[in-house]
Amino acid sequence: MENYNSRIHIYFDIKPNPDFFKDSTNLLNRQLNSIFVALKGDIQSTPDFDTRVTVSTEKNYIVLSISSNNISKFRATIISLLRLIDLSYSVIHVDK
Repeated sequence: MENYNSRIHIYFDIKPNPDFFKDSTNLLNRQLNSIFVALKGDIQSTPDFDTRVTVSTEKNYIVLSISSNNISKFRATIISLLRLIDLSYSVIHVDK
């Protein structure tokens, strides 16, 4: 039986207005933590569909580790999580 594995590192680049945001590192950490909490909650509340997902944070990025024995479920999990990350980022990212 084949096993499919993926380790995804997610980085964000922010360009805040220097007059408004004095500490861009703090802002980046808050954004990463917000997305981490959203992912962690979604992963814990979703039943096991033959995929194993773990999420963690490193210095300035999020790490998703995904594994499965079923390629369809593996791909569906990756796509779902990437869509959730994109949605979370678009909600918390402030351009103006």
